[in-house]
Amino acid sequence: MDKQGTMSTPAKVSGLKPPSKISRPSGVPTKTSPSSSTNISAPKPVPPEKSPGSVTSPTQEGSADFQIGERVWVNGNKPGYVQFIGGTQFAPGQWAGIVLDEPIGKNDGSVAGVRYFQCEDGKGIFTRPSKLSKTALPEKEENGRQASPAPGATAPSEPAPAGTTSTVQGTSIKTSAALNRMSSESVSNISDPDSTKKMKRELRLGDRVLVGGTKAGVVRFLGETDFAKGDWCGVELDEPLGKNDGAVAGTRYFQCMPRYGLFAPVHKVTRIGFPCTTPTKAKSSRRRSTLKKSPSASSISSLSSATSSIGGKPSRAGLLTETSARYARKISGTTALQEALKEKQQHIEQLLAERDLERCEVAKATSHAGEVQQELTLLRKGQDQYAVEMEAKLDQLRSLVEAADRDKVELLNQLEEEKRKVEDLQFRVEEACITKGDLETQTRLEHAHIKELEQSLLFEKTKAEKLQRDLEDTRVATVSERSRIMELEREVADLQLRLRASQQKEDAASLSQQQISSLKAQAQSQEKKISELSVDVESKQKELQSLQQDKSSLEQQLTSLRETLETAEEEKRRTAKTMQELEQSVEQSKKDYETLKEEGECREKELTQLEALKQQNSKFQEELSLSKERSSLENQRIGVLCKEIEELKLASQKSQRLDEHNVERSSEQTDMKTRETVSGQEMEGDTNFQKPTDKDRELETLRNEIAVLRGENAVAKTLQSAVETLERDKAQLQGRVHSLEQRLMGTQASEGEDIEAPPSGDGALQQLREEKEFAEGQINFLNSVIVDLQRKNEELKVKLKKLALAEFNGNDGTDGFVEGVSKREKKATPRLFCDICDCFDLHDTEDCPTQAQSPDSVPHTTYHGNPADERPYCDICEAFGHATESCNDDQTF
Repeated sequence: MDKQGTMSTPAKVSGLKPPSKISRPSGVPTKTSPSSSTNISAPKPVPPEKSPGSVTSPTQEGSADFQIGERVWVNGNKPGYVQFIGGTQFAPGQWAGIVLDEPIGKNDGSVAGVRYFQCEDGKGIFTRPSKLSKTALPEKEENGRQASPAPGATAPSEPAPAGTTSTVQGTSIKTSAALNRMSSESVSNISDPDSTKKMKRELRLGDRVLVGGTKAGVVRFLGETDFAKGDWCGVELDEPLGKNDGAVAGTRYFQCMPRYGLFAPVHKVTRIGFPCTTPTKAKSSRRRSTLKKSPSASSISSLSSATSSIGGKPSRAGLLTETSARYARKISGTTALQEALKEKQQHIEQLLAERDLERCEVAKATSHAGEVQQELTLLRKGQDQYAVEMEAKLDQLRSLVEAADRDKVELLNQLEEEKRKVEDLQFRVEEACITKGDLETQTRLEHAHIKELEQSLLFEKTKAEKLQRDLEDTRVATVSERSRIMELEREVADLQLRLRASQQKEDAASLSQQQISSLKAQAQSQEKKISELSVDVESKQKELQSLQQDKSSLEQQLTSLRETLETAEEEKRRTAKTMQELEQSVEQSKKDYETLKEEGECREKELTQLEALKQQNSKFQEELSLSKERSSLENQRIGVLCKEIEELKLASQKSQRLDEHNVERSSEQTDMKTRETVSGQEMEGDTNFQKPTDKDRELETLRNEIAVLRGENAVAKTLQSAVETLERDKAQLQGRVHSLEQRLMGTQASEGEDIEAPPSGDGALQQLREEKEFAEGQINFLNSVIVDLQRKNEELKVKLKKLALAEFNGNDGTDGFVEGVSKREKKATPRLFCDICDCFDLHDTEDCPTQAQSPDSVPHTTYHGNPADERPYCDICEAFGHATESCNDDQTF
């Protein structure tokens, strides 16, 4: 029995309060409780033991007490029985969960994804305890409030065995006194709405809290603020998910790192962990904690443990050791049966609490899916903008080609003018012979300089080839990383199959819960057959031990699965490191390219010097053109220039054809992208039929894949920036090609006038042609790199889109398998509301731009009233105009 007690303790502490006081899901229980083992003479007899379904709970308005399983009427006209009494997450205050006799309710015991009890769909309803009555009301009094006091009848008791009479009497007297103290204290606290708010919003500086159910942090500020009215809580988050550094609109409330501060209303902040209490409130807090821990507040074992824990720290171990001691003494009768049922109910409550935590994780996964969808829209916008920029660049290239054609026509006209000038300049040939020797020496120097430039160009070509080899190595590395990611995905699929098997075992646990409900019915109907029930109790204890063994095996499987997930995460970190190394290599290649660019600028400076020399040469050529002896040679050079112009025209036409070919390739790439997206959607449709039935585990795997995709998206962004830089360099090189073509035409025109030094002109022309070919080679290389990077970017986008679609289809596809054949109520998504702006459906309080850290912006609000006036707000209706306490109690959920 000690082993059973240790197995039933909760594994972890959470800030969410699990719903308690759950009785059997079907059947209307009777108001009579089984008799106890002793009779106690007291002025007001209190039954020492009751069934687990007879828990009394005070209402908020101070109305009569109702018991779990008691027959009641909702608004005097809807019969049913009480299944839940206590606080809820959908609205503040005390609420009563009723199972109606007819399907005229609103739910099946769960509201907004949190289950409080189990019943048929359409028979569950939540209402205020003040709207309940124990008798049907007349038609004229249905809208009023009427509640009859609870009858104080007690069931007859039977004598207990002689050996246990004194012990049970002592414990029952203590438990009855503790019950009276705790019930009076809870009634006095709950009857006052202000005390309820104070207890609900009791926060202290330094407490660990949870904002919005997803963001954890520490309380650093409590009180009123200048940017909005009401009580606000300033939280320093554990992660940079906030909006500020503790200051809003120029006013500082606390100090923290930037983007670690967040302001939220007090009612939206949930305290997690064990709160620190003052010595004056220690007794009351310990009493409330013991009452919350015990699933059946009316049983003798839970009351005796609560009474014994008043003097010291509340612990669950004391209850378990006391339970094991009673089983060691082999107490027979209804006491042992009720204690066994209580332990089983504790185990069920623990499972329900774990299920609530898993549902919170599902909500987090849906929010992550929304973020992924936003990232997809941003990527699509960037792709459209990139296409527009490429079209603009193509238009610029076309305009440059047209300008080159116009320049060619102008050069032809200039050649015709030069022909006419040749006849006038023949007499200057004799004077040019004098300066011929000087020109020959200058041409020799120019030839030597041109050879040096050619050597430097060969060196630059070798560097470019080396960079291209490095890029190919990086491509091979990315392919190996993708294969590793596929292996990790297969391992995740195996883990999902194992989790499916664990889900089947949890279904077996639900069957055991149904057996427990049948045992409760037998305990109420067969009170006189205690000797026969002892044998049944032993068999049920064996079944409980087997269930606990199954649970231990499931926990071992979960630990093994967690270890495998940790190994997968380590492998993911390794891949991230390799990707970082690849990014560093890409950055190094960028730096090398910048050095090449600087060297090219140096070459351009040298070319400008060469142009200055050419201008001097042209002056000498003009002087030489005065001679009459060069008239025949000039005619021959004109013919040669015409041929070269025709060759340049052919080269320009070839470049135009290359541009058209590039446009066709881009259109083919877009067609291939569309086909890939269609095929991806078809493959996704095929895989939808093979999705696992375990919704929660599938969302966990999707969350891991989204994290991997975020890393790949960051790499894609860096690659896209590299593509943009390469495209800019490509445009610069194309402009350089056009300038070289124009310069070549100018040198050809000047060389047409130079007859005495033909070797120097031919060398300059050859050097310019080589520079043009080198620039075209660089353009082709950059085009290949750009196409490869675009292909990688599109693959990443398609993969991200497939995973996002798989996530949304997976949520819709697995609901039917998880919930079963019966109809389930859809989860109502809460409306977004900002407590600062007083606006619905725009944004949440955590995402409000008012509390974001932007010194240039001025805080604004849509509420134009007096900030000192407090506007009443109803948490039930989610609207301003009246307070929660004055809300119409006809509101149900």
